[in-house]
Amino acid sequence: MLTQAMRVEIDEIMTRYPAGRQRSAVLPALYVIQREFGYCPVDAQNELAAILGIAPVEVSAVVGFYNMFHEQPKGEYHVEVCTNVPCMLRGGGKCMHHFEETLGVHHGQKTADGQFALDHMECLGSCGTAPMAAVTDQKTGQIRYFENLDSAEDVAKAVDLLKSGKGFTTLERWTPEGDPENTGVTAGPYNHGGMDPLYLLSRVKTPDSHTLASYEADGGYATAKRVLSEMESQAVIDQIKASGIRGRGGAGFPTGVKWGFLPKGVFPRYLVVNADESEPGTFKDRMLMEYDPHQLLEGIVMSAFAIEAEKAYVYIRGEYYFAWTRMQAAIDEAKAAGYLGDKCFGTGKKLEVVLHRGAGAYECGEETAQLSSLEGYRGQPRLKPPFPAVEGLYAKPTIVNNVESICNVTHVMRNGVEWYRGFGTEQSAGMRIFCLSGNVKRPGNYELPHATTLRELIYTYGGGPELDDVPIKAIIPGGLSMKMLTPDQMDTPLDYESVAAAGSLLGSAGVIVMDERTSMVEVARRTLSFYREESCGKCTPCREGGAWLEKIMIRIEEGQGREKDLELLEYIARNIAGKSFCPFGEASVWGMQSNLAKFRHEFLAHIETTNPSNVGPNIPIRPIYRPDTHTPSGLHQNAQKPQGERIVLHDEFVPGN
Repeated sequence: MLTQAMRVEIDEIMTRYPAGRQRSAVLPALYVIQREFGYCPVDAQNELAAILGIAPVEVSAVVGFYNMFHEQPKGEYHVEVCTNVPCMLRGGGKCMHHFEETLGVHHGQKTADGQFALDHMECLGSCGTAPMAAVTDQKTGQIRYFENLDSAEDVAKAVDLLKSGKGFTTLERWTPEGDPENTGVTAGPYNHGGMDPLYLLSRVKTPDSHTLASYEADGGYATAKRVLSEMESQAVIDQIKASGIRGRGGAGFPTGVKWGFLPKGVFPRYLVVNADESEPGTFKDRMLMEYDPHQLLEGIVMSAFAIEAEKAYVYIRGEYYFAWTRMQAAIDEAKAAGYLGDKCFGTGKKLEVVLHRGAGAYECGEETAQLSSLEGYRGQPRLKPPFPAVEGLYAKPTIVNNVESICNVTHVMRNGVEWYRGFGTEQSAGMRIFCLSGNVKRPGNYELPHATTLRELIYTYGGGPELDDVPIKAIIPGGLSMKMLTPDQMDTPLDYESVAAAGSLLGSAGVIVMDERTSMVEVARRTLSFYREESCGKCTPCREGGAWLEKIMIRIEEGQGREKDLELLEYIARNIAGKSFCPFGEASVWGMQSNLAKFRHEFLAHIETTNPSNVGPNIPIRPIYRPDTHTPSGLHQNAQKPQGERIVLHDEFVPGN
């Protein structure tokens, strides 16, 4: 089934990974298969398994885990509409309805002519340009974002453009207002701004900002050449440690300290750049890679030199197809210029940068799950310790850093430690890209010093509430997983310590704003649906508990909820938080917990309005039997009751029956 050309391409892909580690090629090889056939046929999977020297079931397990691979054909154009919370707040549900009306199908269906398949999708990193859809051309595997689809007319224009064959004139994003003649032209970069001058985002609007020529004209790579030619590796680590750079992916761990954990004398070692940006409300890395990829590459060169790595992998989110093309072109340019390869900048330093594309799994943003995915397995987390710095990719010392973190390295090494520490606070130094989405006038990316207040971000840069006469109700400061803040906390400085003191976490700096039109019941349900969908399934609390949380929340939203369901939600959440294998489980319930704590009255009002009898459905509970006697186990008698709380059991479960 695999053609000779496909086999040659897969053979080339395998060379990007160390000898004996050919299964790392499974994701990029599956993309080759899906591009050729429009899906991943079983026979092709089996042939790939033989090439990689693994069992067919191992390839099948990977295909089934990542949602971007399909086991059945999709339409010529696969339309995926984002309905996650940031898009929901801007009309993502209406956008889906408009597509259904325009195409004459419901989500999960194909048009009669097979031209379009329509599905809902979780966050696509387009939170600042919602509502939107990602469209995959199944003939080529290319993905293009169609954004700011505010009306039925906008959706109709997008569909007409695709039908005309002009939808993929370019891969850069499309908006109806940016293409009034419907020719398929680009809309250019989305909203951004902030401090004056900008640094991380300074080149976004520069013509051809993604090219090497443009980057060099602005002094690009001069710093990397100086560092590799004049400095020792340890001196770079010391400088990054002194700068106080903290991880921008969510954890906020000091970058230089992490680099210092590498065991001495153990080689090879790897640098992995986490570009799998998938936290709802976060879309900064996308802009950096699309419009200034060489800024990231220069940071990679210096970071790899510092940790003495001769190979770096950039694990990029699968949906970021345009960013992927820009990054690959930048890598090719840098290699041709002698900035990468066997003699970087004419020195004796070596560095190969490999771009590795994920395939749609939120959990792969967690560093150990990402390493598992890089090695060709399902993206499931690993037990820590050992930590990746000691035993990471291919069981070798590995540093995993976020895209924005690495870009900060570029500016610290260019401008110095004192310059960098002149921004922000003692413990939260430097500048940060805040991703602003939801019910504000100007959603977008804003580069500002740490400790800029939430009020300043929302009102000065975001233009204030989306509608002047509708006040703000709640704010999530660090991506969907973080706990909510309320308008009385608007003067909270946006740094790690202040946000923690306010009862949340800065996380990925994805600031989601909700106004008084927002149903907090709907937010809770949509959030739980996302985390149920994205659970990797490895551990029971997250896999099973998340599913039950969603089921209960759907029941409440659809008018069958009872007051005691709120207690049940809280009880299940407490049995997920702190009891799952990785931080995903805990983060999956933080939002719901804070939502219930601060807006419980909305849930109670919804239940009272939709189900005034407060009587729930008759949900059967399967009895648990003792295998020796075939009698009920008496689980109710043996259950451990936590101190100060009662176990909530369903009405229909009667002890002894």
